[in-house]
Amino acid sequence: MWPSTWQAESVGLATPDAAFDPNLPDLLCVHGSGGRGAEFLPLLESLVGAANGAGIDLPGHGDTPGPGRERVEDYVAWLAERLEQGRRRPVVLGNSLGGAIALGLALERPELIGGIVLWGTGARLRVLPKILEGLAKDFQPTVAFLAQMAYAEVTDPQRKETGRWAMARTAPAVLLGDYTACDRFDVMERLGEIDLPCLVVCGDGDRLTPLKYSQYLTEHIKGARLAVIPGAGHLIHEEQPSAGAKVLAEFLATL
Repeated sequence: MWPSTWQAESVGLATPDAAFDPNLPDLLCVHGSGGRGAEFLPLLESLVGAANGAGIDLPGHGDTPGPGRERVEDYVAWLAERLEQGRRRPVVLGNSLGGAIALGLALERPELIGGIVLWGTGARLRVLPKILEGLAKDFQPTVAFLAQMAYAEVTDPQRKETGRWAMARTAPAVLLGDYTACDRFDVMERLGEIDLPCLVVCGDGDRLTPLKYSQYLTEHIKGARLAVIPGAGHLIHEEQPSAGAKVLAEFLATL
């Protein structure tokens, strides 16, 4: 599915070194603001044998040409166009902004996907005005602040520095557009419309989308289940990939 569908269209796609197995469920991972699909590889490598996993680069990120977008709805439309080309319905895992995109697909194009995993995200993603202003006027220090906040306090400092460096590689206009899209996003009143299998996952040290966000999602999406990952912040797939893979494999096995 992955190579024939998107790699021929200059869409960045990161996959583990494993053959595609048509008997396994497909899992498409969508990164957050300033991210890229390759950040999910530690998680996807732990899921080999349980899923056909891939991490996709959104427009303007990684190996996918820009421009980026400033509305979640536009990212949803872009991803829906690619999903329409496939013959299978992947489960979509979305982190932060990616979770907003997953929610948008579940609400607007549910026929294209087999379920959603809301991974360190929320039904509303307001951004502090000083962060938006900082991305526009004082980029590097603002990126350093965001990268620091994205990880649990117990996470290795070198991991945090690697994350800061990766985010800083994103074009300032694209990163500002991502956070603007988050700030505009709000589907709190629409969660009851979702009728797909749903897993909600949150790190117990997530300071950007804290546990109460995930609890709200679980309480308002029919049949949703919640998993809390100890020792992880906003980026579970980087901080605790094995623990994240365990709860994911258990969820995928029920589909």
